[in-house]
Parts: sequence; C-alpha cells; structure tokens
Amino acid sequence: MGNSVVGVERRVKKRIEDSFKAFMSKHFSRGPGLVKVYAIENCITIYCKNILTPLEKKLFIEDKEGELLIKSFREKLILNNEVEFLNMVNDSIDTTISSYYIDFNIKDDSLACVFILN
Repeated sequence: MGNSVVGVERRVKKRIEDSFKAFMSKHFSRGPGLVKVYAIENCITIYCKNILTPLEKKLFIEDKEGELLIKSFREKLILNNEVEFLNMVNDSIDTTISSYYIDFNIKDDSLACVFILN
C-alpha cells in the first residue's frame, strides 16, 4: 500500500471496522451499531453510532452530569488501552500513526476518531 492511504482498499477498511467493533465490545460490553471508516490523504477517520449502553443512556437522561461521567469513563478506558486502540489501525496499514483525536458525542450517541498517519 505504500505510505499513502489514498484509495485504501475496501478490505482494509472492513478490517479496521471489525477491529474497532471488537475493541469496543471487549472494553465497553457492547459494540457500536454502526462503524464507518473513511480515508483521505494521511488521515483515517472512524465514525461510530449507537455507542452507549442502556445503563449509560439511563445515566445521561436522568442526570446532566452523567454526560461528563460517561465521556471521562470512556476516555480513561481508551487511554488505559491505548496500544491496543492504536493497533486497530496500525495492524491494517503500511505506516504508523503520528497522532490521533477522539471525540465522544454523548447527546448524539456517537463518536469520531481521526488518526493522522506518518
């Protein structure tokens, strides 16, 4: 594949999607309902929908502070498993990740990850 992600093959995107679902299922007790992978230039973006567990939804609905609790809990879990998290992408491509960004949108029940590649 070389150092560019332009034209990432469908099977590579599928492998990243499957790895992401497995990671989420392992660490959050359930996987997202939807996972989409997009690749442009040196960026890979992963978008997920329906990420919250029933308990998290109940927490968020009943308590405004629940949103902050859910975000901090999920961010902490990812940081504690950062190597495994980054390997979801690294194991599927021909280059390494230089940085990444993640945002949980609790109100929208979604998350987005952007991986910047070397």
